[in-house]
Amino acid sequence: MDKKLLRIILVEPEYEINLGYAARVLANFGFKELYIVKPKVKIGFNARMFSKRAYPILKSAKIVKTLSEATRDCDFLVGTTGVVGRGKNILRNPLTPSNFAKKIESLDGKIALLFGREGTGLTKKEIEKCDFLVTIPASDEYPVLNVSHAMGIVLYELFNLERKKLIKGASRKEKERLLETFNEIVDYFAERLRNPEKIKLAFKRVIGRSLISDIESRAMLSVFERMKSRLGIREKKSKK
Repeated sequence: MDKKLLRIILVEPEYEINLGYAARVLANFGFKELYIVKPKVKIGFNARMFSKRAYPILKSAKIVKTLSEATRDCDFLVGTTGVVGRGKNILRNPLTPSNFAKKIESLDGKIALLFGREGTGLTKKEIEKCDFLVTIPASDEYPVLNVSHAMGIVLYELFNLERKKLIKGASRKEKERLLETFNEIVDYFAERLRNPEKIKLAFKRVIGRSLISDIESRAMLSVFERMKSRLGIREKKSKK
């Protein structure tokens, strides 16, 4: 996703340390737009200290008086909560961070991602204004995360989704070639192996379960080809 289309909004934060950590988390995952609604503390020494090299994000953050002001030019509002509603609450089925990351790809417009107060989170009215609700599965004994920790998990999923797009998976032909070459090496040692077919199957399952990239596939194939050459294994003739 275009990082310029995501705005992070902190609603009435109560502690300087969380302001600092929030800015740092944004910087960690390449996001820059931060709005702060009616903060209970000023951006002072502690906020600057805990933001580390992300202080420019904190310094440029927009401080506003109301949530409406913070979301005025946004097309979608996404709330976060550690407490899942029950009963007739229309938002009783919130998205996990990973599902939200996938969902965001189909959205066209500016997105506001809201993080609530450290003590009470977002109010019921604030949540009702949201188009989506995100929750992070956690222990029933203590399901509510620190705001900066929650922010880190959600932004990681958004960042990771984009990173995965940069990794090209191995094609079907590449994986078939990899398996074929491995099997030829196993056949060479077949008489000395207890169950060569089981070894072939095991390797096939490993490749099938893994999200092997084209680079990884070529690297492994290069090693296998060298092994074949060193062992004097001739290329099998393809059947016509």
